[in-house]
Amino acid sequence: MRLVITSDCHGMLQRAEIPKGDLLIICGDTLPNKFSTPETDAVYQLNELRALDDFCATLGFKHTLLIAGNHDWCFEFYKEAAARSLRHITYLQDEGIEIDSVKFYGSPHQPWFYDWAFNLPRKGAKLEYYWSLIPQDTDVLITHGPPYGILDHPFGRQDSVGCELLLERVKQVRPSVHCFGHIHGSYGRVQIDETLFINASLCSEIYKPINPLQIVDL
Repeated sequence: MRLVITSDCHGMLQRAEIPKGDLLIICGDTLPNKFSTPETDAVYQLNELRALDDFCATLGFKHTLLIAGNHDWCFEFYKEAAARSLRHITYLQDEGIEIDSVKFYGSPHQPWFYDWAFNLPRKGAKLEYYWSLIPQDTDVLITHGPPYGILDHPFGRQDSVGCELLLERVKQVRPSVHCFGHIHGSYGRVQIDETLFINASLCSEIYKPINPLQIVDL
């Protein structure tokens, strides 16, 4: 199974060169932001989500999996309406799916970051709860934010902004692949023990869609 993985497209996936594969994974922040308030952005994004769904239908993947990110307000305010608008994309929010004997699980949450969507207090009980829902037999984990200390350095700095509690859970589950985005400047991949960690951000820190989509053959 060939996975093609991206994240943080911010409405510009259509401008990317998309490799062929069996399954497309989008790790959040897929939609553009146009307005100054989350509520107006959420309504605007519903139409953009339908356009994304139509576009993904033309790409030839057997499946497309999507989670939300901290900019994807339509899933925070109108989850049911957003999910209903998808005909060719499977949306995962703290849930999993098995495809050809491979178990995927997706979650949008991340530690507090500028008071955006799916923000929760760092090291808090709610984040711990959501990470506890990740099944022990997960093969491919899809989150928006990175685990602490792994591909999570913003703007070239050395400080880590990933989630400490997510790192603890990933060490317990030990998925084959953990893909995410959120921190544009840490695009890349690294193998640590059994897990291949991938920051698949399409956009650079100045929101230019310059990073190639990541490919993983399972």
